[in-house]
Parts: sequence; C-alpha cells; structure tokens
Amino acid sequence: MGTTSAIQDLLVIAHRGGGDLFPENTIRAFTGAEKMGCDAVECDVHLTKDGKPVVIHDPDLNRVAGINRRIVDLDMAEVSLIRTKSGDHIPTLDEVLDSISIPVVIELKSRETASVMAELFRENPAVLDRCIVISFYHEILLRLKNSFSKLSSGALLAGFPVDPVSVARSCGSQTLSFNHEGINGDYVEKCHRENVKVSVWTPNTEQDIELCINAGVDSIASDRPDIVLRLLERK
Repeated sequence: MGTTSAIQDLLVIAHRGGGDLFPENTIRAFTGAEKMGCDAVECDVHLTKDGKPVVIHDPDLNRVAGINRRIVDLDMAEVSLIRTKSGDHIPTLDEVLDSISIPVVIELKSRETASVMAELFRENPAVLDRCIVISFYHEILLRLKNSFSKLSSGALLAGFPVDPVSVARSCGSQTLSFNHEGINGDYVEKCHRENVKVSVWTPNTEQDIELCINAGVDSIASDRPDIVLRLLERK
C-alpha cells in the first residue's frame, strides 16, 4: 500500500468523543464528532450496581461530577439522576449507539463487562457490524471472539512487546492499540507484515499527530480529532 492510499485509509477516531472539544463521553461529544466528519468515536464502559453499561471513563464520579461515589455502587436509576460538571447526564451504551450512525469503539473497563456485551450482541446481532471492542483485559477479548466470530476487537497495550503479532493472535484481535509515545514506522511495519493493524491513542498536538501519520498507523484516537482531520486534508 502506498503512502497516499495509506493516509486516505487512516481512520480518525474521536477519543471519548473528542474530549478536548466537548465534555468527554457525552451525547454532545459523540454527535459533535459525527458532524465533524470523524470515522468513529471511542467511549468507555463501566457497569452499574444492577449491571447496566454506562459510558464514563473513571470508575468513580469524582472528576466528572464532583461526587465521591463509585459507579459500581450505584444502580441505573441513581446514575440517571446525576449531572456532570458540564451539565450533561451520563449516557448508557444503548443511548450512544442510538445517537450516532458511525462505528463505536468500546473500551471495556472491567472483566465483568464481557458478559453484558455478550448479551447485547446476542439480543442485537446488528450491533456487531458497528462496534469495535477494545480492552487491556485481553482474556475477555478472546472470550467474546470465541462466542462471536464476526467481532472486531483491539488489544490495548501499555508498552511495545517484542512479538506484538503473537499478542494480537492470542486474543483474536485484528488490531493492536498503543500509546502514541514511542510508535515508529519500523514497529508499525512489523505488525503490518502479519496483517495486524496499528491504532494509537491520544496524540493531541499537531506534532505528535504528524509523527503518527508518518509512521503509517491505521487509526488515530485523539481528543483533538479536528487537528487529525485537518492534517489529513492537507496531506
């Protein structure tokens, strides 16, 4: 694949809906990212006390709402009444899926989310076509892949293993997702030789985004997707 076609195929993902442009993980953010022209949005999922998947990054409400409570200690009825510091409510995963038409990258923040996602996919198989599941818990990615062969998934990594392809194969993922710091063209090519795609998270400055584009990554999850879109247009 040539450089030009690779750039054209690069997916722009609004991390938490574009967390530096909108209140993160809100319906406002996700709809705003779609209107902006992003290819997909990324969101984070925790479970309430009664097992409902809600979209919030932190396990507690301290940072976003100034409330010293954990999501897992609250039921859905209680969570629905909470307003964040930005005045937004905490959406359910179903709300996010209903609010936009572009693909949704779902980070599962705990092992317990796997069974809830499996139930969602069984009840609504069409969701599989527009969801990409990612997690640092690679064993739940494998469990979901074994149950749903059509599942698209990405293994999140905090570092750069010597044999990244074996990591992807071990959990049935087509994509590896790395922190943008430290990514380079040689490492991306190592993955590409074995048909493993490379995603990077949160390059948010023009310089860092340029480095990722030039390294040949397949997707960029940024809190500033507007910069990514602008740079790709310039390319």
